[in-house]
Formats: sequence, structure tokens, C-alpha cells
Amino acid sequence: MKIIDITKELFSSKPFPGDPVPSFELEKTIAKDGYNLTVFSACAHNGTHVDAPCHFLENSSTVSDIMLNKCMGKCVVVDNIGMAMEQIEYGVRRIILKGINLSPSQAERLSMHVDLLGIDSESFGSGTAPGAVHRILLSREVVLLENLDLESVVPGEYTLIALPLKMKGSDGSPVRAILIDET
Repeated sequence: MKIIDITKELFSSKPFPGDPVPSFELEKTIAKDGYNLTVFSACAHNGTHVDAPCHFLENSSTVSDIMLNKCMGKCVVVDNIGMAMEQIEYGVRRIILKGINLSPSQAERLSMHVDLLGIDSESFGSGTAPGAVHRILLSREVVLLENLDLESVVPGEYTLIALPLKMKGSDGSPVRAILIDET
């Protein structure tokens, strides 16, 4: 069994344009206080994260409402949209897109069949107007896993674990995402 960490490091990840840059500082130090205590500031969408429906949809569910079984289990990493569409025919419920993004029509088709979609860019949809793709997917409660580090990942079957923090009322959450290769 091989574990592949597909999480981008939070403080060095490039934020989505307009989002705050994450930061941290040592509030307490071993030298002065006998222990270290880090205080950090970050947007819920910095680094590798999931989006909840309320990120784009008024009066909808938050990150603490996400069904955790959607965020773990068998998944397929694909590097072309045709392969993603083919995977839904086989009943695959979690698909990670490597090097590709979705158009609204592709999002519409996938949204009817998947529980989770992952991507290695900062956001689903067009960088200047990601709203349409987000609204399509989030309206069907598809978990959006964004800003993955897929550089060393070969397309294929894996087990995914990408659990959000339990942050009641939040529109997103950082995650530590891993793929397990059992071949």
C-alpha cells in the first residue's frame, strides 16, 4: 500500500485572486513560555479545500453538513474529460480531474452521477467566472475538492480520504487529502 499526499501546503499555496493570503505566527515559544502555540489566519478556501453548497447558493448546507462518506472511498484520477464521462457509466462516484477543468455542460452531466469531484486548480470553472460550474455542482450537493497537488499522481484507481474540518456555518474547509494506491 502506498499513500500519496495530494494536499498543497497551506501557507505557501497561491490563493485564488482576491482571497486573503494565509499567515501564521508563534504566539508562544518554548524559549519564552515553555511551549509553542501557533496562531494562524486563513480563508476557508486557501490551499487544498472543499466547498460547501452555501459557498454559492443562498440558504443551503454548510461544510459541517457534508456527508463524510462522500469524501472517502474508491476514486478515479483522470486526465481527460472523455475518461471522466466514461467513469460515470461504471458507477464511479468520486472523480479527480488532473490538468482539466469543466464547462457548465460537462458539470451538468457529471453532477447527476457523482458525489465528489476533485481538481488540481484553485477553482472549478473559469478562473474569472467560476460561479456557473459551482452552482450546477453544488446545487446537487456534489462535494468540490479544489487545489490538489496531482503532479506525481498517475491516472488510475485509488482510495481517497479528504475529510473537511467540522466548522459549523462555514462555506468551505481546508482538508488533508490523500490517495491510497493498493496495487
